[in-house]
Amino acid sequence: MEDRERAYEEKRLARTLDEIERQLRQMTEIERAFVNNMRTTYKNMWEEVVAAPNDLQDMDQLVAAKLYLDEMRNLETTYKSAQQRIIQLRKMLNSPYFARIDFVENGEDSAEQIYIGIAMVQDEESLEIFVYDWRAPISSMFYDYERGPAGYNTPAGRVEGELILKRQFRIENGKLKFMFDSDIKIDDDILQEVLGRSRDEKMKTIVTTIQREQNRAIRDEGHRLLIVEGPAGSGKTSIALHRVAFLLYRYRDSITNDSVVILSPNDIFNDYISEVLPELGEENVRQTTFMAFAKDFLKTNMVVTDLNEQMEYMLSAGNSEEYGIRIKSMKYKSSVEFLRKLQDYVNRLYDNPWDFEDFETNNTVIISAEEQKKLFIGDYTYLPLIPRLKKVRNRVLYLIKQQEYKEIARLNEKLKKDPVMMERNANERMKIAVRTVLKRFKPLREKARQIGNISLIDAYRRIFEDAMDGDFSDVARFTFEQLDQGILLYEDLAPVLYLKAKMFGIPSQENIRHVVVDEAQDYTPIQMEFIREMFPQSNFTVVGDLNQSINPYANIENTDILKGLFRTDSISHIKLTKSYRSTCEITRFANYIAGIEGDAGLVNRTGELPSVKIVRSVDECVDGIKRDIKNMISEGFRSMAVITRNRAEAETIHRLLSESVECNLVTDPEAVFPHGITVIPSYLSKGLEFDVVFVLNLDIPYSGKEEKSLFYTICSRALHRLFIYSLGKLPEYLNGMPEDAYVLSGPHC
Repeated sequence: MEDRERAYEEKRLARTLDEIERQLRQMTEIERAFVNNMRTTYKNMWEEVVAAPNDLQDMDQLVAAKLYLDEMRNLETTYKSAQQRIIQLRKMLNSPYFARIDFVENGEDSAEQIYIGIAMVQDEESLEIFVYDWRAPISSMFYDYERGPAGYNTPAGRVEGELILKRQFRIENGKLKFMFDSDIKIDDDILQEVLGRSRDEKMKTIVTTIQREQNRAIRDEGHRLLIVEGPAGSGKTSIALHRVAFLLYRYRDSITNDSVVILSPNDIFNDYISEVLPELGEENVRQTTFMAFAKDFLKTNMVVTDLNEQMEYMLSAGNSEEYGIRIKSMKYKSSVEFLRKLQDYVNRLYDNPWDFEDFETNNTVIISAEEQKKLFIGDYTYLPLIPRLKKVRNRVLYLIKQQEYKEIARLNEKLKKDPVMMERNANERMKIAVRTVLKRFKPLREKARQIGNISLIDAYRRIFEDAMDGDFSDVARFTFEQLDQGILLYEDLAPVLYLKAKMFGIPSQENIRHVVVDEAQDYTPIQMEFIREMFPQSNFTVVGDLNQSINPYANIENTDILKGLFRTDSISHIKLTKSYRSTCEITRFANYIAGIEGDAGLVNRTGELPSVKIVRSVDECVDGIKRDIKNMISEGFRSMAVITRNRAEAETIHRLLSESVECNLVTDPEAVFPHGITVIPSYLSKGLEFDVVFVLNLDIPYSGKEEKSLFYTICSRALHRLFIYSLGKLPEYLNGMPEDAYVLSGPHC
């Protein structure tokens, strides 16, 4: 039976590969034809339009140019589509599908064989479907059901029936390596194989091993806000990227690659995930960072610090008086309380935007203060505060100009009758009238030009003026000192952005239909509020883990706050429970640190216990790392990270390590993701994963409940092996941990 089934599947695979090769040849010919057509179109346009006389009044030439441009755009669109399809087909030549399900729809006598891959393959003439796209509604049954009653949703309604076969394949280079029939279970052979791979192979796609809870998040529809919360290694980022691929497929008529934005923690992370969508047969979408948006929107000459500089300060500055004040400032400016204060301040600005005054001359009121306020709260309400005030200003200046014309005319008539002026010619009298009136009206014009002349930073300063005598007087003084020096600290950036958005307006982002926010736990309420308002027409996928917040003083605090910020009832909150990244031993160890109890979320993949080594010096630490790296290379591991506390420690360790080990130093958040052995500060490692991780707990040890999440986060970066080097004593967070959770070595052990 098994031999017959394998023979059948190999024959079916051969037919599928033949069809893919046929379509690939066809698409390659189409691509070649498009290139020729584009060349011809460019040539004709050059001869008939560009080389013609450039007369902008020549309508025939303009119409011809428009027609050629439209034709070129259509050709380019078709060409890009053909290129994308060729990329898909070439990938599928290696592995056209990874699963098969047999489904008998209610009322039907026979089962339909459904083969599932990264894209659909169909014979256009016979309409035979060789491969279904994994995102198609019918494919969802593979992820959601065991054998037995099953169903799927379609635009026409629900389809019910019975799933009588679930089969998984490993196909490489067009050859069937192995196959087996199974239900969804966490210890499937293919899942175990993928989990056991090196980091370089594993991150690309999880489409072959999506589990039921992950599939529910990926295919969620109809909610304005999807929150995906889960422990380290639960696949949150992969889910978010697969969800983007699903949305691009499901809503291809309304959502394109240009209308999706992914907000990531830094550019290293962007580079790290950049191959996932192409692996799924989709073009990449826009991947950016909050900081990039901030710089583009703020456009200031001030020195603006970023998250990494904030983290450097927090992890390096020590316990000076200024340090305590700044930490207090971070906490306050990252709180919901401060967001409410900002919102109240903005409301007061709109209620009393300006100290309007009457504009009058010679007992004639040009425009009253009441009329100006009426314009502000009536005619110009479609504008934000500053543009609205400028409209009022322009109206006042216009009316002043009209009054000047009247006064000039009146004075000119008076000069005509003046015996002294009668002898002068008309032009001279008019010039005198103009100069006289303009001089008299100059103070009015200057006063009018001040309307709406509000400095953003001055407006921000005023928020703290009423705090000078309260509990936050030290924060207010510290803020003023920084602003006076032309420094905008990271904790001030989001409030200033929010204030600018409310005062000046936000450039339209209405073309963006979906926004993914990754590592959401490290955003503050004010940042999230700004992001929500920046994309008013968007749906959101927000993924994160509160246990992995790297800055204890500036984060989202809890998901209830997040839900409240979006002001919608259309929310889906999915909590993932299983961790797929690390071995059971590493996950259990990290969970002890975070205070996560129980083994329910562990995947049945075992490995070595974490190794905790007590060292007497930094030199001894580096020597130990060198030995361990050599051993790890001999075991076949390729990606390794030495995670230091801060930048200075990273530079020191890299200098010592690189004397005999080839390794990369990453301290720039805009760097590309490195391969091989990397030395990296703690805060830049979030979201990344490595085969082997060395966590250093040296001169400035991690301590206190504030740094527990950061220590948990960096330990959970390890896929297969975890080493912790600690100077002089056991890391604080291991006190009370069962001794069988790790292997301890070093002095006094």
